[in-house]
Order: sequence, then structure tokens, then C-alpha cells
Amino acid sequence: MTTTDVYRDLTLTEGGPTYQIERRVGLIRHNSPLLVRRALLSVCVTWFPLLALAALQGNATGHHIPVPFLGDFAVHTRFLLAVPLLLAAETIIGPRLAGAASHFVGAGVVLKEDLVRFASAVDRGLALRDSKVAEGLFVLLAYTITFFAVGSTAIHVSTWAALRDGSGLSRTWAGWWQFVFCIPLFHFLTIRWLWRLFLWSQFLWRMSKLKLNLMPTHPDEAGGLAFVGEAQRFFGVIVFAYSAMAAGVLANGVIYDRIPLPHFAAVIAIYAVVAMVIILAPLVVFAGPLVKTKRAGMHEYGALATEYTTAFNQKWIVAPRRPEEELLGSGDIQSLADLGNSFGFIEKMNALPMGPRTPIHLALASLLPMAPLLLTVMPLKDVLQLLFKFIL
Repeated sequence: MTTTDVYRDLTLTEGGPTYQIERRVGLIRHNSPLLVRRALLSVCVTWFPLLALAALQGNATGHHIPVPFLGDFAVHTRFLLAVPLLLAAETIIGPRLAGAASHFVGAGVVLKEDLVRFASAVDRGLALRDSKVAEGLFVLLAYTITFFAVGSTAIHVSTWAALRDGSGLSRTWAGWWQFVFCIPLFHFLTIRWLWRLFLWSQFLWRMSKLKLNLMPTHPDEAGGLAFVGEAQRFFGVIVFAYSAMAAGVLANGVIYDRIPLPHFAAVIAIYAVVAMVIILAPLVVFAGPLVKTKRAGMHEYGALATEYTTAFNQKWIVAPRRPEEELLGSGDIQSLADLGNSFGFIEKMNALPMGPRTPIHLALASLLPMAPLLLTVMPLKDVLQLLFKFIL
């Protein structure tokens, strides 16, 4: 039996009740997620109906209400950017997580004796992915969040979605469609991605409990686990989508509620840190094994280095050199250099299985969608110069 026969691919984005419904109606085909079609459909059932309903009531444009539909930044970023990105992320993140899971076996990190436990971890993740109860709870939670959050995050003036007068708040036709369907859909997609992140985290935790074949001298400086961090950084697509939505909400606050942008600086910074912590937290499960591997490597290679350098010093420095032994081209010199390189890899070994690109990408995904907000306080030329300095 080969290793590919004992486990399935950990395809966390290709299952569940919603996925099966999409397959039945033709939105997803085998090996063809029809990404553009699904993204366009999401716009057709959210943004376009809102535009049409707002136009029917005369709230799409004009100055008779403070915030017409076309002037609401939050609705555009949420339904023209965030929701399509949350759907597109399935074809970006899903295959990379499945590939990273398979790489545990393909790269020999999981030993043959643990293949059954590896397969069990994959099966548990797929079983939870397909849970009808879980997705039912996601729907309930999405509507609960919508009910409590819509009023608290709304602009404090009359808008295309809700008119405010002395008697209170009254929703427009578009406002009701947003409340009943559009906002819950956004929250459902967000919660489902958090669930997938949890399932991936659970799989990584189970991997950390196996007797992994970690090499302290591995050139990836993570014992051979850097591929996990490489896959993790693609969750930046989700962070970018949510940041785009948040930027729209903040833009409304700056322009319509007259809140100065600097007042949001602390909130933006905290959000970026929290987003990075949430995405990177699953990697912490490997900290113990990696620190243990590094410590053992330092001891073992330290002893080897002492033994080798002692012999090298005795042969080439202390003892008289024999005439037939040439210093130039000696394999002893190359071996000494190789040993030094190996010891250097161990010293640089990270406690988390990732390189610097992963947190940098996540930070950019968190902050770049906020960059257009700077246009409210500085000219476009200065904003572009600042962005170039930050990126380059």
C-alpha cells in the first residue's frame, strides 16, 4: 500500500451543505469552481438588488438624504469586494492547505509508523467540514450578529437603508433586503472561514503531537516545517477582504459622521495586530517541537563540532604537517566549512514554522485596504509616495 492510498486530501473548502447545494445548481463543477460566475452571482444577489430597490425609492443618488446608495462606501466595499473575495479565496487557500497537509507525508515529516494517525486527523477534519449542524449554527449566528450589529455600526444620519426622524428608525426596501439577506450572507461567509481556520488549526495541532521527523540543519530554518507558514500566509486574502469592508465603514464615519481619521489610528493598529495573531496562532503548536529540535541539534552538532575541530587543529596546526599533504584543496577545509554552515542553520532556526514573508504579507493585507482613507487628510501624491516607501 502506498502513502497516497491511506489518506484523503484535506480539502477544507470542497465540502459541507452549502458546497453541495452549489454543486447541485451548477455553481461548482468537478475540478472547476467557476470562480467568476460565483463572484458575479454574489454581486447580482446583493449589490444590484440593493441598487435597484434604492433607485425605486429615489435613494440611489441625490441630496434629499445625507447618504444615498452610491455614496455609501461601506456597501460597495462589502458587496463588490469583500464577498467576492471571500468566495474567490476558496480556490486560492483550499488547494494550498491540501498541498501543505499532503507535504507532511510527501516530505517525510510524518513517519510511516504514524500514517494511520495522519489519515485519522484528515478524516476528522473532513467530517467536521461536512457537518450540517455546524453550518446550521453558522446561519443562526450570522443572523444574530446582524440583528445586534447593524444598528450599532450604522451611520448616525438618514441613509438609503434607513431613514431617521423624530419617531425613530424606519428601514427602506433596500434596507430590509440588506438586513434579511445581504449582511447575514457576509457574516455567514466570514464565520465559515473562521471555522475552516479552526479545522486547519486542529489538524496542525494533531500533527504536532506526532513524532515528526524534524531536521535542525534544514535550510528552511524551521526544521523542515516552513511549508506550513508558507500556506498560512494565503489566509491574507481573507484578511484583505475584511480590511476592505472595514475601510468602507471607516470612510463613512470620516466623511458623514465627521470623525477625524487620526481618531481611528489606534483601532486600525489593534485590528492589524489581532488579525495577524488570529492567523498566525495555529503555528504556535509547533513551537515546542521546534525548540526541542533546536536544543537537541545545538547539543549534538556542538559535540560533533568540538570533536571535529579538535582533530582538525591537531592535524593542521599542532602536529607537524607531512610533505605529501597539501593544504590547498583539502577536503578537511570544506568539511569544516560545511559543519559551520550546518551549525549556522541550527542557530537561525525559528521557534515558529515560518519565514519573515508570512507576517509581512499579513500586515500588508491588513493595512493596504486602509490606505485610501489617507486621501481624506492628504493629497493623492503624498499618499502614493508614502505607499511606495512602505512597500519598497
